Amino acid sequence: MMKRRWPEFGGLAAVAAGLALGAKAVAAAANPATAETGGIADAASQSKAVADMDIDELVGVKVSPFEVSSHLDLGYRASNSVSGSRFDTPIRDLPFAVQAFTESFIADQKPRDIFDIARYSPGVTYRSNDFNEGNANLAIRGFTVGSLAGGNIQILRDGVHGPSIFDFTNISRVEVVKGPASFLYGQVAPGGIVNVITKQPQRRFAASADARYGSYGEYRFDADVTGPASDTLAYRMAASYDQDMHYWDAYDAHSWNISPSLLWQPSDRLSVSLKFEHFEKIEEPQLMQKPGYNTWAGLIPSAADPNLSGVDVPGLADTWNSMAYSDFRHSKTNNFSSWLDFKANEHWHLRAGYSHLEYDIEALFSGNLGMPDNATLLQGRRVRLQNYTNRDDTVEIQGVGKYDLGFASLRLLFGGQYVDRNFHRDAGQAPNDPALGNNPIGSPLPLWDLGNPTTWNRNAAIPLSALTAGRFNQDVGAVDKSVYGGTTLGLFGDRLLALAGARWTNTTSQVADGLTNVAQPQTSVSRVTPQYGLLYKITPEWTAFATYAESFVPATFLVNNLDGSRSIPEPSEGRGVDIGLKAELFDGRLSSTLTFFDIENKNIVNDLAVTDAFGITTIYGVPTGKQRSRGIEWDATARLADNWQMYLSYSFMDAKITEFTGNDAAILAQDPNTLDATGRAYYKNALRFHNAPLQMSAPHLANLWTRYDFDAGPLRGLHIGGGVNLVFGQTLLSDTPASAYQTYALVNALVGYTWQVGGHSISLDLIGKNLLDEHYRPSQSSRGRPQELMLNFSVKY
Repeated sequence: MMKRRWPEFGGLAAVAAGLALGAKAVAAAANPATAETGGIADAASQSKAVADMDIDELVGVKVSPFEVSSHLDLGYRASNSVSGSRFDTPIRDLPFAVQAFTESFIADQKPRDIFDIARYSPGVTYRSNDFNEGNANLAIRGFTVGSLAGGNIQILRDGVHGPSIFDFTNISRVEVVKGPASFLYGQVAPGGIVNVITKQPQRRFAASADARYGSYGEYRFDADVTGPASDTLAYRMAASYDQDMHYWDAYDAHSWNISPSLLWQPSDRLSVSLKFEHFEKIEEPQLMQKPGYNTWAGLIPSAADPNLSGVDVPGLADTWNSMAYSDFRHSKTNNFSSWLDFKANEHWHLRAGYSHLEYDIEALFSGNLGMPDNATLLQGRRVRLQNYTNRDDTVEIQGVGKYDLGFASLRLLFGGQYVDRNFHRDAGQAPNDPALGNNPIGSPLPLWDLGNPTTWNRNAAIPLSALTAGRFNQDVGAVDKSVYGGTTLGLFGDRLLALAGARWTNTTSQVADGLTNVAQPQTSVSRVTPQYGLLYKITPEWTAFATYAESFVPATFLVNNLDGSRSIPEPSEGRGVDIGLKAELFDGRLSSTLTFFDIENKNIVNDLAVTDAFGITTIYGVPTGKQRSRGIEWDATARLADNWQMYLSYSFMDAKITEFTGNDAAILAQDPNTLDATGRAYYKNALRFHNAPLQMSAPHLANLWTRYDFDAGPLRGLHIGGGVNLVFGQTLLSDTPASAYQTYALVNALVGYTWQVGGHSISLDLIGKNLLDEHYRPSQSSRGRPQELMLNFSVKY
């Protein structure tokens, strides 16, 4: 059985101590004035102690090319990105699509979760299962980001695995990189990655405080303080408290976040950063989706036996919630990271780092998410307790080299990463009460008639000690080891850039059953994932690019094969091509990217349910699935005037399941009446899913946000903003009937006034979200928020 390599905080302390000792040694090399012996003589002679600099020099110091140059941003326009190449690079020099959302854009959105920002990136939709996956699971170009089995790793945080639930207290930037990115980040889905970048300590003192109050009693407080603790040490502390609205019956949720960080920079060649974040969310009870109907019962749908997969039970108000007053969900995240950056000489920068992530979700819920059949209004009351625990330790080294060869420029990247992951889940539920029968479904508590509110008893509770049925206890351990290297060659004065890189990844994993103390066989899989790209600057304004990249995600769990055996399937593998144009027009006032993409993902394991002659149903894994997504994406950031900025995006996407069984066409050509139980199961599933859209995908997505600041005259200080998020033809589940696809537009607006008092900035903003009060489903298992009005008061020092 696999053992964890790192205790929860023992490894953290060891690595932190090692980094501190290493930093001391490197500091001696970087600053010979304080060292007994010099380090790298040529570079050391050029270094300067930070303590000898004035404040203007301090603000300009930048040691690490691994940190994004956010000071080059102008409003909503992001100049550079670190997520697309792992080092600070102008976005226009990357041969693929990248959307970077700046601190100014994030501040205007007042986001609650990652999707409030990521939805502005073309081709991004929401995919979270609000029961256990948190609020950070997205889909890019139709492919879910949270595709790593055992741990729900969904987004990146400062380039390494991030938590599945968080808020924006400590986030300064969001970057979305499109296409397969396993070369840079290992096991990731083929649609792309989302990397959130946390706030950095600053060398000048600054502080801000926000207080917000809104519809249905929601309110929030934020505070952020940063500045110098000494000549070489800077600090930052961000904190928040949030109380969500009381719109749904019953529902209550509040959260808090505290995020301290330190930056030590003894010279202009060395820096060490330490960051910690603690986030908790308490829901008592939580909000769950409305119950939905199912697919047809027979082999082929008919008017009497229709397909209602994912269709809500009608007649329930938007304020309805299936939870009892005793239900709850408690979510907690701790994240520590430490990075050491060192400028070895004029050519090479090095980085070493460690990250420890842990998050826990404990939930008790008593409502079924589905219905026993497509005609009843009677809902069973499943009472289930479930716990999820994730631990993730990452150690990484990186190096970036830059050379001018005269006839060409050369940029080199190398790195290695070691990740130790452990994901534990356990569950139990109340056994059904025989006295209640099983028509139309068994239940431990009296059924609810969804057409009769008098049956909605939310006070019924079952002791936790009685949750003895459906027991589940599983531990998934995995170790990922990888090395990667790449180069970017610039020719003709960097008008032509050629990128090539590859990553070797080995993953060893094992699943253990805590109830039986039996572990599955340990598995190991290795892959090399390449990436190639070309970028040509046609003119100073126009750039053409093309990229080919691959991705892979290894399987973790044993599946039942149709021949009676059990095995772990092959990894899913993605391949993608991006071809496009980038533009920088009107002296940089308009930045735009147009991309055509074509991605295929294969070796998808699909479930096949087969019921034998005795009524026993077995779930088989069919590892022959294929998915494909192709389309176009466009985004633009425009500065129409010095005080007027705008962001726009649009995507057309055809994302579908091209093969479910591996032989769909031949199966569907058969006469279903001649098939046995297995053949009928194949036929029905091929009918449901062949050429069906990927879950939560939408053929058309469009977004607009604009802001105008009055900078002269009697309205000086006033600012207004607004925008729309348009979703057209979105499916909820892959087999949801077309009549239930959703189309909606979310209209949002902002109006505010900013003035100065004693040299400090004070703002008062009125924010409106979903002003048309659209009724929609952000994902297959979550609920849209109603019309909201919020008043936000902000002070900056």
